[in-house]
Amino acid sequence: MQGNAAEPKCQDFKSFDGVRLTYYDYGQERSARPIIMLHGLMSCGRDLDQFAGLFTERGLHAFALDYRAHGNSEGPHEPESYRDQAMARDVIAFSEELHLSEYAVFAYGLGCELTARIVNLGAPVRRAVMCGWGGPPSTQLNLYASQNWVSQASRLADGFEVDDPNLIGDPMAKKWRLNADKKGLDRFALAARLRSGDSREPGLDPRKIKVPVLVICGVDDSDPHEFANHLPNAEGLIVGGDHSSASRSEELGPAAAKFLSAPW
Repeated sequence: MQGNAAEPKCQDFKSFDGVRLTYYDYGQERSARPIIMLHGLMSCGRDLDQFAGLFTERGLHAFALDYRAHGNSEGPHEPESYRDQAMARDVIAFSEELHLSEYAVFAYGLGCELTARIVNLGAPVRRAVMCGWGGPPSTQLNLYASQNWVSQASRLADGFEVDDPNLIGDPMAKKWRLNADKKGLDRFALAARLRSGDSREPGLDPRKIKVPVLVICGVDDSDPHEFANHLPNAEGLIVGGDHSSASRSEELGPAAAKFLSAPW
């Protein structure tokens, strides 16, 4: 069951370093409690429309952001434009653009990583739903810190930069490239982000998130309960699907809306 969101207002703003970012405002009343929705890798804010409808039905005010190099936002081609937690700082700049003194977060995939980073940077997040990041948090942290990830990120970036995708030998790199081409994404911006090494930067550890968190994963994805057990104030929920398809499950949206609409 998904909600029917009204067509959002689409606007742009300049982030902390001047990069132009696009966002979507689904709300009817600015007095309602705000929810910032953070999408997954190679996705965009509009992919979360169905959740915005459910949140609006609960009296919440939903906003969604296109990350740099995603959706309609600008995508710099220089790796340094993604360093120093730039994408997380974009989210904080977004909340400041909206003049939000506090807010909740609904995050999917890459959005979970940004949620951890903004909380660790001191953002006034009061509740969070994190979808698609399960298992022990140390597993992802150790992966990003490894030389294996450095090598894989380089191969992924190579796949985005090569002219002919048929020449890509790495299976994951080819999959990512074809997905980016299908969605019309700026592959050179995606390559720049991978070459930046931003995933290895400090500030990603979610175990420092003290506010209430609902962790949701598909039954064929990683374990949300194991992830939640490592956070001070979290609970897990298993829904149908895998990492990609869980967003379309009947259970995920209503569970997230109920959790986010509870008293802060």
